[in-house]
Amino acid sequence: MKLFFRITAIILLFMVAFAVFAADDSDLTEVRVYTGASAALLGRAVERDRKVTVPIGDFIESKSIETSAGGIATAVMINASVKKALDELLASEEFVIVEESVLKRMKKSDRDVYSFSWSRYGFEIEFSFDKTSPELISEIEKVYGDDAYLFGELKRSYDDNYSLRIFKAEDLYRPARQKIDFIEAMISATVIGSTFQPLFGIHDGLGVLDRLGLASAKAAVMGGDYLAYRQYEHDEEKILSFLDSIEGMEGDFIDNLYDAVKAISLKRSDDGRIMLPEDFFSERAGDNTDYALFYYDLLKREGYSVKFIVIDPGSGELYNTVFFREKGTDLWGRIDGNNLEREKAAKWQRMPALVFTASVSYFEPDITMIINDGVIELPPPSIWSLSPY
Repeated sequence: MKLFFRITAIILLFMVAFAVFAADDSDLTEVRVYTGASAALLGRAVERDRKVTVPIGDFIESKSIETSAGGIATAVMINASVKKALDELLASEEFVIVEESVLKRMKKSDRDVYSFSWSRYGFEIEFSFDKTSPELISEIEKVYGDDAYLFGELKRSYDDNYSLRIFKAEDLYRPARQKIDFIEAMISATVIGSTFQPLFGIHDGLGVLDRLGLASAKAAVMGGDYLAYRQYEHDEEKILSFLDSIEGMEGDFIDNLYDAVKAISLKRSDDGRIMLPEDFFSERAGDNTDYALFYYDLLKREGYSVKFIVIDPGSGELYNTVFFREKGTDLWGRIDGNNLEREKAAKWQRMPALVFTASVSYFEPDITMIINDGVIELPPPSIWSLSPY
């Protein structure tokens, strides 16, 4: 059992809004990183098929150990609001206590280094906020160098926020060595890293300190302005954080959404199952039906008029896609795992034929039934409509 700071001073309670930090954290059961996380790539994993999973309860039995003097650099992103919150809290105090967790700031290697001890789970870490380095830019370029737009957007995202450098981490695997391995540094970074990590190969974080950042800034709860037509079963904060990041990009929302989903996911052949949007986001892979349902979900929350449509092109295989009405116009487009087409028709009923450049049959299933039952029930032939070309 580890020892934490012994607090002998009595501190004024900071901001009633810190109740956000004490919110239900029953979802914080484990932290995951990719097995192939490479120190040479700042923690980016080229292959994402295997993960290291650490139950939160394991931290109580591990010991926190300092890394090398200069810390361990990672590409794990953390929101700028977290630094702003910590700097505000520690402007005139040596340390503060928030819901039994201790936060400090100190100097190490000419850097501002922050200490966070999460006593509830026996977790203790020291870290700094790093600005975008040439090494990080190089990693971004390796992934997105062929797409100037995505490269620019991802670099801007890191420029607007920070990456984490770890100075003290949980020694989970070989405590006798008294040395922090890189994967252990990544695990500790991922606990406080943002819930959405935009760089392909960096696993999404738990975002523990993002709650603190939102409370300090007195910001609205993430996703409060979205249309909540259904409740996510899991990962709501991560998905809405992803949606917020798309909204923050320059340019058109639909184009940015399509490019971003392509960048963080892998297309696979039809496997006969239908994934919930939150499962697709968690697995980052799916067939065209899964892509279509995910796009439907996000566009619905953004207030777009959307149609999930099943098309029978006469080839023996049905095709599922999403039609959306462009905001500010009466024109409809379509989006799915195969394509994005903008401003194609004034009436959505024309869209199925335009997708296949031929007359086809189609119908609009009940989204609620798809989500609840995990299947698309095909109606009798009399229910199908014809989209003439």
